Amino acid sequence: MDYIFGKKSVPVRETVFDGCFEQPIDLDFTLPDYCPSIEKILKCRVTPKIHSKSLSGDRLTIDGAVTVCVLYMDEEKKTLRSCEHTSPYSGSISVKSDCSDAVIRAYAKPEYVNCRAVSSRRLDIHGAFSLCARIDAICSRETAVDCPSDDVELKKSSLPVSRLCALAQQQFSVADELEPTNGSPAVRSILKSDVRVKPVECRVAGDKAMAKGELVVRVLYIADNEIAETAVMEFTLPVGQVVDAPGIENDSRLDWRLELLSSDVRLREDGSGENGSSISIDCRLCAYVAAYADESLDYISDAYSTAYDLDCEYSQLRTTRLCDSTRETSITKSGADTETNGISRIIDVWGEQCSAEAVFDNGAPIIKGKINACILALDNDSLPFYIERNVDYLCPVKLNIEDPEKSSIEASAEVESISFRLNGGSSIDLRCEIAVTARAYENCSARALSGAHADEEHKRIKDPDVALTLYFAEKGESIWDIARRYSSKTEAIKRENDVADDELDSETMLLIPSI
Repeated sequence: MDYIFGKKSVPVRETVFDGCFEQPIDLDFTLPDYCPSIEKILKCRVTPKIHSKSLSGDRLTIDGAVTVCVLYMDEEKKTLRSCEHTSPYSGSISVKSDCSDAVIRAYAKPEYVNCRAVSSRRLDIHGAFSLCARIDAICSRETAVDCPSDDVELKKSSLPVSRLCALAQQQFSVADELEPTNGSPAVRSILKSDVRVKPVECRVAGDKAMAKGELVVRVLYIADNEIAETAVMEFTLPVGQVVDAPGIENDSRLDWRLELLSSDVRLREDGSGENGSSISIDCRLCAYVAAYADESLDYISDAYSTAYDLDCEYSQLRTTRLCDSTRETSITKSGADTETNGISRIIDVWGEQCSAEAVFDNGAPIIKGKINACILALDNDSLPFYIERNVDYLCPVKLNIEDPEKSSIEASAEVESISFRLNGGSSIDLRCEIAVTARAYENCSARALSGAHADEEHKRIKDPDVALTLYFAEKGESIWDIARRYSSKTEAIKRENDVADDELDSETMLLIPSI
């Protein structure tokens, strides 16, 4: 006889895909006529952008464009120049899951690039970038919680879980025109631009979430003056997006993100088609919100029958609970020596490829990683040169974690700023400020009853002349275990002996009623 169990379900977030796939870069192009010829390549940068992402059946497709920016010293004036080339791409991968209501988070990151000047006006570029995606969907975690049969005794337990209240995302665009700040020279041409988004806060109002952040735009350019000097401008723009999130609750624990999908920074054209001095930016962002409520997931850890021998089936039950999240900054100092004939001027310093890994040190969470510090400068002959150095960082973070052994931390980091100071003739001191975001999760697992079958040919043998059995119990024994041993019922033993808890706090004599 198969027993029928009542079941309970809790909506949770399930990650159906979390991975990356590589896209190649193979370019062979000639410099545009307005670009001076190449004397020496200094730096080749790859910036992949995402224009769209979609899931059709079990196929994830990401479309976008990759921009290759080459910083070089020109052949005639021996000054810093740049050229760009943008190519579209389309990448797809099978995710082995059909989730039509899924939420897709995606980002692209450069892997490597090799750039070679075939001639003073022709470039041969080979490299790769990765398209990374995580697909989340709402699913039900179902467990058996009760049994209507009178002869079945259940041992019930619970695991902490984050009940998913809402899961939503919203893409939006930001476009603006930026003028040089007070005291900054006008812009003749852009050499390099960097755009990043900094999260600020997310608030719940009704069934909506308001995600706010800042768009930080940093531009290295050639000034429109007689000496055509290089200069750096940085702008900060407030951004925000309302995300429809049905089911979200005011006291929900939020996992929210603002992600930059693509950015385009260029000189604004005036009415005649000529470049003006202001800078035009056009960015595509995505606001992602997952809202959770702390809850306990009940399950049956064991069972027996007072009437029959019972064959039980079990499965492994796993739950995850979002415990805490934080965003903190870390200051790291380092130095870099050059192999040139000294440094006369630093043109720009920035950071790339910021990694993050979570570890525990005596139970305390620490985020560690590396950044690639990029230095563009002039030597004592006023010739531009480029060097880069790996900088290690450590950032202790404050997270509410009860048991490190059951916890996992999801971490990410980005370079907020790098300041510098010349130290002697050929070395530079760096001060790197790194923003670290960390989310702590509690991961629990247990063996849960999934089914039971009674062997009706093997009934429990009981002595009809015995109404009560005397049992001397030790401290710490479980009433449930004692009841199972004597084919009795837990509640009957508790009533007979006026005991409230399952675990005995002292040695005692129990009367075991025969059922």
